[in-house]
Amino acid sequence: MAMRRRRRLHPEENHMLRSSLGRLLLSAGLSALLACPALADTKVEIIRDSWGVPHVYADDVHGLYAGFGYSVAQDRLFQMEMARRSVLGEVAEVLVIERLPFDIQTRAMFDHAEIRRQIEALAPEERDILRGYAAGFNLWVDRVLAKPAGLMPKQFNDFGFKPRRWTEFDVAMIYVGTMAGRFSGYSSELANARTLAELEAQFGAEQARALFDQMFWDEDPLAPTTVPEGEQYQRKAALTPPSASRFAALLNAPDLPGDDGRPRASNLWIAGPQKTTDGSTILINGPQFGNFNPSYVFSIGLHGAGFDLTGNTPFAVPNVLFGTNGTIGWGATAGPRDVNDYYRLELNPENPRQYRAGDGWKEMTARRETFRVKGQPEVETTVWESDYGVVGQIDPETATAYAFNRAWKGQEISTLMAWVNSTKAQNYQEWLDQAERVATTINWYYADRDGNIGYVSPGHVPVRAEGHDQRLPAQPGKDDWQGLRPFADAPKAYNPSQGWIANWNNRSAKGDAANFEATPWGSADRVVEITARLDAKDKLTPEEVWNINREISFLDINARYFLPFILDAAEGIDPQSQRAELVEILRNWDRQQIRAEDGRAATPAVGLFQAWLDVMVEDVLRDDSPAIPPAILYNRISRAAQMLHNALLGERAGVPQTHDFFNGADEGGRNEIILASLDKAAARLADRFGSQEPADWRIEIKQHVFETSNYLGIPQAGEDEVRAIGTAMNRGTENNRITFRDGRAEFCAVTPPGQSGFISPSGEASPHYEDQLALYEGFDCRPQALTRDEVEATAVSRETIAVPR
Repeated sequence: MAMRRRRRLHPEENHMLRSSLGRLLLSAGLSALLACPALADTKVEIIRDSWGVPHVYADDVHGLYAGFGYSVAQDRLFQMEMARRSVLGEVAEVLVIERLPFDIQTRAMFDHAEIRRQIEALAPEERDILRGYAAGFNLWVDRVLAKPAGLMPKQFNDFGFKPRRWTEFDVAMIYVGTMAGRFSGYSSELANARTLAELEAQFGAEQARALFDQMFWDEDPLAPTTVPEGEQYQRKAALTPPSASRFAALLNAPDLPGDDGRPRASNLWIAGPQKTTDGSTILINGPQFGNFNPSYVFSIGLHGAGFDLTGNTPFAVPNVLFGTNGTIGWGATAGPRDVNDYYRLELNPENPRQYRAGDGWKEMTARRETFRVKGQPEVETTVWESDYGVVGQIDPETATAYAFNRAWKGQEISTLMAWVNSTKAQNYQEWLDQAERVATTINWYYADRDGNIGYVSPGHVPVRAEGHDQRLPAQPGKDDWQGLRPFADAPKAYNPSQGWIANWNNRSAKGDAANFEATPWGSADRVVEITARLDAKDKLTPEEVWNINREISFLDINARYFLPFILDAAEGIDPQSQRAELVEILRNWDRQQIRAEDGRAATPAVGLFQAWLDVMVEDVLRDDSPAIPPAILYNRISRAAQMLHNALLGERAGVPQTHDFFNGADEGGRNEIILASLDKAAARLADRFGSQEPADWRIEIKQHVFETSNYLGIPQAGEDEVRAIGTAMNRGTENNRITFRDGRAEFCAVTPPGQSGFISPSGEASPHYEDQLALYEGFDCRPQALTRDEVEATAVSRETIAVPR
């Protein structure tokens, strides 16, 4: 990929810039003091290390978070302005009218007035977190607007607008949109319901139900869990068989909301002291948010007012997701619990703004939203809400609609503050007390300097009516929620006997408290790539614990589960046959997908295996029904792959195989299907590459690309700022390692491309614009200071600002 490189600031130029900034800051600080003699400003010290990571020191919360916001604005002003517009539904105001549908959909999710009420209800010190952040952010925005010739990020000039001052609401909404909404605002129930309707149209009710249960199983007892085996649990009560005819109207519905965008690719492992050769405790986290420039995460140190931590956090939200305070360390992966339900509303045929409530009709409430559009008049829309949440998929012809009910609605800000306060915890119980306040679904992980390790999966999970099928939209009245499940039900682990904890967005625990709308957790799960390595030896060196990341990042995670079926089927075949040659290629493959210098796979095995898997899905599964999803993914086990694995397991599968995808074939017949699919895959590759030689069948392998649009598809940098390195990796957006050894905490992280996204109006990039790319590609990390002595030892620059109250 051709990439335009920007000129770096020469060290002398960089020094001159810092000096001029210092004079500007001093002047502005004195002006502010003179302007507000009645109320003393807060003094905040910011020390940056050789990677540009800021450490903020202040005596009160307002000042501490002002330093946080100020540092963020210095490094990521354009990215954060576009993130703010993305989560508030204000993109069309500065881009084009084609972004208006995005804004409308975004604004419908959260009632801004309700979020403001939550902010106003905060205790003063918690509210100061948001106010302080905004005050510091605005301090830098004001300086940029006063000196745009040198300080305005180039992207603002390129896109033709200026940064805006922030409010406490803006700060809160960055968390609400990018964390609460992104990780908890999904449901697959509508898409599942349409699939059920498609199956019934093809097969009739009874056979459709059997196939549906094999596609969207409620629980596979063979699925590996983060909470170790042996926990007591209760199986879910029998489900009431659904009537697919209830969902027939969805057959022709366009763009049904699903959960394809739900993050579920993050990994984490913790090795306790009994698992390491030196008795250290090691927590390694790889949150997989996607790969972007500027980086998805922001590194920070906060010191003062009860905080003393170092770490990094996505979109610079006030709660530091990954870090340590010296006594404990923490991490996170995407949550696995079902905190939402769609409800199918019956509309009044005479008035589609009313829905059935008992024996009568109830009015929906209207929320008016106004949108500014670049170069166009303002646009007004109406969001309709019911007792069951925001209403969508309104169909007057069938008098139906669907409402999205969130169990965490109204708890967004209290959840944010619980997360913030958890970073001050000094032990597992204090940390767990904050987890109990978390309403959204998330996985939290814990380690401390005494060698304790732990896990919890919090979230407000509704108490659902008996027989309620979580896979499908619920019925008002019959399926009304009956409260919230107690925190005691939340999956937890503390010092498990195995000595380690691992997760790769696999199932949290057994039992219905851990279900999520038939997420395809099954006996095939990529987390085994981590657990197998943790279990390979009684004790691992710290290097071996860290190197797990390199070992799993290039794997085809399907291969562990399907290659054995191919090799078993090939027992006894003619060793001189083409089949034997193909099998030998796969037998010698290490399951790694490595990009050679010519941009193609280092071995033809990569493409051969992928082609075989595609053929098997087409010829074994989808020949029975086109409603079966075709997708095979190579960073996680897809539903189609899990279904195929269960079909190959047959009676050994954890999900009953009442529908026979092999059409009555015995073991020999299944083996022939497996090998015939290999023949077909080879024929496809020979045709594709114009060669009968397997050595020529090396498919293209993508690079690891850092995109310039954020996860919502909204630009956060210029198009020429795309960066690409090496081979695409199935690993964290950032990787961090927390080590407790001899009572001390060490934090080491890599947050590519770099700490700063700043490019000057003349095109000069910050020295820390992409200085972590090589570190990331080499699976290395940079130490990040925690104590004052460590911060001083690594200090490269320091700045003192005065923040008005």
